[in-house]
Amino acid sequence: MEAVLRFLAALIVGAGGGALFLEIGAPLPWVLGSMAACAIASVIGLPIQASSATRRPMAAVIGVVLGSSFGPHLPPQAREWIIPLVALPFFLATAALLCVTYFRKVAKFDPATAYFAGMPGGIAEMVVMGAERGADERAIGLIHGARIFLVVFILPFLIRLDHAPVTIAPSAAVTSGVADWSLLLWAVGCVAVGLLIGKLLRLPAWHLVGPLAVSATVHMSGLADFRIPAWALAAAQVGLGATIGCRFVGLTLKILLRTLALAAGSTLILLAVTFAWAAGVSALTGLDPVLLTLAYSPGGLAEISMVALSLALEPGVVIIHHLTRVVLVLIGAPLGFARMAREDGAA
Repeated sequence: MEAVLRFLAALIVGAGGGALFLEIGAPLPWVLGSMAACAIASVIGLPIQASSATRRPMAAVIGVVLGSSFGPHLPPQAREWIIPLVALPFFLATAALLCVTYFRKVAKFDPATAYFAGMPGGIAEMVVMGAERGADERAIGLIHGARIFLVVFILPFLIRLDHAPVTIAPSAAVTSGVADWSLLLWAVGCVAVGLLIGKLLRLPAWHLVGPLAVSATVHMSGLADFRIPAWALAAAQVGLGATIGCRFVGLTLKILLRTLALAAGSTLILLAVTFAWAAGVSALTGLDPVLLTLAYSPGGLAEISMVALSLALEPGVVIIHHLTRVVLVLIGAPLGFARMAREDGAA
């Protein structure tokens, strides 16, 4: 019961932060405002709490929204993604090499902790892989949590410097009015079926990817063209932002500042590599460099896809690249670590 009350408190704090960011015209206000407010509340010791379990229903709603951005128009564009997808493993290798070196040389982490802290993969997967190989799982989790926080917070502002304002376009994937109940049932069905399929198939980020896949299938097949009410999306964004902000619960200010400082260094490296690769691939293919920046960016799939949606870009391209990134890191990270261990042993 206490955990529920703490989560409700986090939602209230997050909603207040989102409303403030909306008022001042910040990009992605409900996500970023909720993140910022809950991060501050976490550090000063307010009784708030959120976990992966509380994140799941929020992620499922966002998954359905992102899935609704898929449609019959998407498959004909697939040829345009070949070069960016082929370049993705080389981008990941570059980013990983630089970040792992940074954590070994600058942060002075042990080899295993530096390796999995520097991998551009998901938090849960990197923590589990690192722990199995003797790494400091708490340090890995904090670094990845801070990295996602910083990327999601900074990137919309950077894009906004030379792009249209980052605000959700209701006509794109949500409806500003009252949703038709028959269509709303489609959305609920996509959440339920998607969560079941995602868990059974053990998909990466199954609570997001499962509903996303089912929603995308429904929209691409023409079975239905439902839209999520704007208020439901805003509530899900508040919950998502609160979950990210609450990752800092229990940290002292000293540990938080050190974590953020170390994560800021790796984030600058990742963003620099992202911008460079996006510009290069854009020059080669003629694709929108902002879209490629989001496709390659080292943030969370849900959060970065929401940025694409808010810019009226193609979220499907971002989603496909991020899912490919997750799979490549899941396959490549253990192989790369084994090779590194052999080389260190030989040395």
